[in-house]
Amino acid sequence: MDRRWLPIAVVAVVLAASFVPGGGGGGTVGPVGVDKLLHVLGYAALAAASLFAIRSRTLRTMLAVLVVVTVFGGAVELLQGFVPGRTVSGLDLVADAVGAVAGVAAWRLFASPAWVDDARS
Repeated sequence: MDRRWLPIAVVAVVLAASFVPGGGGGGTVGPVGVDKLLHVLGYAALAAASLFAIRSRTLRTMLAVLVVVTVFGGAVELLQGFVPGRTVSGLDLVADAVGAVAGVAAWRLFASPAWVDDARS
């Protein structure tokens, strides 16, 4: 599979999970709700997949991905207000941003040089 399709696949999964009417994770894992954990994991995956597709470890690219993924999370949160049984949540947006930071950090720490095109990293 062409690596450029990976973030598109992650976006599809995030959107499908975000717009299920009446959805939302229940229960807690330690001090956090399952839904917040799912937000962090989903947006971390989206950020890391985006960087994998872009094949860059430059600070500029990583910051751009962080901003775009967080703004995407904000847009999804706003649109959830139109889905029956779903609500807009500022805490969900915070979880999305935390996930984006985690995904970018994981990419920076663990990405193999073989996965990266630029030599400026």
